[in-house]
Amino acid sequence: MKILQASFILLLAGVLSITSLLSASALKWAQDLPDLSELDALDFTATSQIFARDGTTLIGEIVPVVGEDRAGTNRIPVGLDDISPAALQAIIAYEDDQFFKHYGFDVPGLVRATYEEFFGEAGRGGSTITTQVIKNTVLEDIRSERSLERKAKELMLAIELERRLTKAEILQRYINVVFWGGNVYGIRAAAQAYFGKEPIELNLAEGLYLARLIPAPNERHNNFEGTRASMKEVLDRMVRQGMVSADARDRAWRYPLQPRGWRVSYDADGELLTVERTGEEAIIRTSVSSELSRHVVLAVRNWLTDRYGESLVFGRGGLRVTTTIDIQAQQAANEASRKADIPQGSQLAIVGLVPESGEVLAMVGERLQEGVESKEFNRVTQALRQPGSSFKPVVYATAIELNGFSQATVLVDEPATFVQRGEEDYEPQNWDEDFDGYQTIREHVNRSRNIPAVKALEAASPQAVADRARELGYTNIAPYYSLALGSFEVTPLQHASAFSAFANKGVQVEAHFVARVEDSDGNVLYEARPRRSQVWTEQTAYIVLDMLHGNVVDRDPTALSWRAAIEGRWVAGKTGTTNEDRDIWFVGTTPGFVAAVWIGNDDNTALPKNMTRRDGQGEIVTSSRQPIYIWRDFVENALRGTLADPEGFPVPEGIAFHTIDRKSGRPVPGGSRAAFRSDTDLRGIDSAAQLKIELPIDTRTGVRASSDTPPEHIEIVRISPSEVDAYLGRSDPGSP
Repeated sequence: MKILQASFILLLAGVLSITSLLSASALKWAQDLPDLSELDALDFTATSQIFARDGTTLIGEIVPVVGEDRAGTNRIPVGLDDISPAALQAIIAYEDDQFFKHYGFDVPGLVRATYEEFFGEAGRGGSTITTQVIKNTVLEDIRSERSLERKAKELMLAIELERRLTKAEILQRYINVVFWGGNVYGIRAAAQAYFGKEPIELNLAEGLYLARLIPAPNERHNNFEGTRASMKEVLDRMVRQGMVSADARDRAWRYPLQPRGWRVSYDADGELLTVERTGEEAIIRTSVSSELSRHVVLAVRNWLTDRYGESLVFGRGGLRVTTTIDIQAQQAANEASRKADIPQGSQLAIVGLVPESGEVLAMVGERLQEGVESKEFNRVTQALRQPGSSFKPVVYATAIELNGFSQATVLVDEPATFVQRGEEDYEPQNWDEDFDGYQTIREHVNRSRNIPAVKALEAASPQAVADRARELGYTNIAPYYSLALGSFEVTPLQHASAFSAFANKGVQVEAHFVARVEDSDGNVLYEARPRRSQVWTEQTAYIVLDMLHGNVVDRDPTALSWRAAIEGRWVAGKTGTTNEDRDIWFVGTTPGFVAAVWIGNDDNTALPKNMTRRDGQGEIVTSSRQPIYIWRDFVENALRGTLADPEGFPVPEGIAFHTIDRKSGRPVPGGSRAAFRSDTDLRGIDSAAQLKIELPIDTRTGVRASSDTPPEHIEIVRISPSEVDAYLGRSDPGSP
C-alpha cells in the first residue's frame, strides 16, 4: 500500500512538474510571439511578372531572392477562384481532411509533438492547414526547428488566425505559401513548374500529385513510382469519406499523369509500364526568366531596382509590370541578331522605338546564339560607345536652324586646321583620306565627309551644337570641334532616342521601356510620363529627314546608305564609323519607327578590315554594310503586316521642294528633289556657286570665327577660294 501511495505521489509530482514546466514555457513563449497584427496581412514574397505592351502577354518573370544565399523564391499569388475545385479538394484531402471542422489545431498532433519533446524522435505529424500558414509566414524563422516551443507558438497563433479570418481566407493564404520544391512556392508556380499549366486547368490527378509532394517535394518528385503508389491510397480514402465518387477516383487513376522531368507510359488500367527521367529540370527557376528576351527582363529588373530598391523587387516582389515591348518587333530583333554576319568575336546591339511616344518596342543587347543564355550585360542600355559620323545629322540640323544652312549650301572638303583655345589644333581627316572639294551638304552627308561637318559645327558654334545635343538626351558633351564627328560616348538607346526627334516633328520624347507598374494589391506605383522637348522646328526636322532620305536613295554617285532601302517604305538614315574602326553604326527611320544598330568589340579594339561570312564569302567590314544588313532585316520583319507610306513623313507648312544639282546646289531640271524652307532663295545660285565657300566670320574681328565666338557675333560669308587666306588670321596671338 505504501508502495502504491509513493508511486502515486511520484507520478503526481511528475505531472505537476511537467504541467508547471509547460505552463511556464507557454507563458514565456506567449510573450515572445510575433505582433498579431501581422496575421491580418501575412505578406510574403512573390514573383514579379513582366508583360508586353498589350498588358496580357507574359514575356518574363523576376523571382525574388531571400536569405543569405540569395535563393530565389518563385511565387505567383492567386485567389481560390483561380484554382480548379478538383485540385483544392485533393490538397485538402491529403493535408487536412478535417480543415472545415477544427478550430486551427489537431489534438492528436499536439500530443505527438509533446511526446517528441520529452521522449525522443517519434514519428511526427498532425499539422493543420492553419498551423502550416503560421509556420510558413510569421514563424518562418523557426520553421525547421523540431521543438515543443514551435508547436506551442503555432497553436496559439493558429487559434488567433482562425478567429480573425474565414476558412476560405486561410485556405487562400495556405495555397500561396506552401513550399513545392526547389524555389517554387504557391500553387500557381507549382502548376507551371510541374505541368506547364495554370492552376485552374489542373485535374484531380494533377492536384493530388502536387498534394503528395508537399511534405518532401524534392524527394518525392525524384521518386515517381513511390509517389504514384501513395496517390492511390489517398484516392481510396477520398471515396470512403464521400469526397469523390468511385467513378471519379477511377478516372483520376487512369489519367496519364506526366509531370515535367518524367516520361511515363501506362496500361489501360492506369498501372505503370515504363518510367524514365527526361533530364528536364522542373522546379528550379533563375532569378530572371523569359522565353522572349532575357535582356528585356534584365533591363526591367535594373530599372525597378534603381527606382524602388532591392527590398521591394527582391524582397516582397509581386509586381505587375507592363512594358512597351512589342512581341513581333522583339522576335524580329532576336532573329536579326541570331542571323547577323559580323566579325568573329565582335558584339552588337539592336534597338527600335516609336518616335512619337518614346516607347521601346524591342532591344537585343548581344549577338544571340541558339541554346546559349543571354548574359547580364545589355549593350543597348549599358554600353557606352562613340557614335562617330552618325552624329553628323545633329551638327547639320543646328547649322540649318541657327545659320540658315540649306541642303544646297556648299562647303569645301579640303585639308583644314581648326584652332581651339587651350587645345591642340584640330586637323580632321576623311575616312578614305581623300577630299571631294566643293559640294552641297546634301552630297557631303551622302559621302559622310568629315571636314565639311566640322565646318558646319564651326558655323553654328561648338557650344550651340553641344547645347542641342544635351536637349536630345546626350550626356558628357564638351564643345570641341571633334564633337562634329561624334567623339563622345553614348548608349545605343540614347542615340536612337536622340535621332527620333527628326522623325517626330523636332520633338524628342524620352525613351522608355516600362509603361506601368502595379504592386501585388493592384495599386499603381508608376505610369510612364516621358519628358518631351521641342529641340528642332518642324521645318528643320523635316529638312534633315529629307537629307537623310537622300543618303538612302541618291544615285550618280550612289549614297553610302543605299543598302538600307526597303521596298515600299520611305527610309532615312546615317552610317557611323569611329576612329580606327572601333565602332560601326546605322541609325535610321521609317514613319512610326526608329532603329539603331551598333557593332564593335567589348574591349574597344579595332574591328578587322575584312571578315568571312557564314556562306564562306569574304566581305569588307564597314558601316555601310554589316549594320545596315542587320537594321534592314530587323525593321522589315518588325513592321511586317503594317501599312507603309512610300511618300514618307507628312510635309509641314513652310516647306518647298526644288530639284538641285548636288554638287553645285544650283536648281536644275532633273536634279535631286530636296526640301527647303519656303523662304529659301535659290535664284542667286549660279554656275559659279561651286567656286564659293561659306565661312563663319567673327564680326568683331573680321576673321574666321572660333569655338569661343558667341553665336550673336557669327556671320556666314560666301567667298572665293582666293580670299580664304585673308580670313584665316587671328584676332590676337592668344586666340584661335
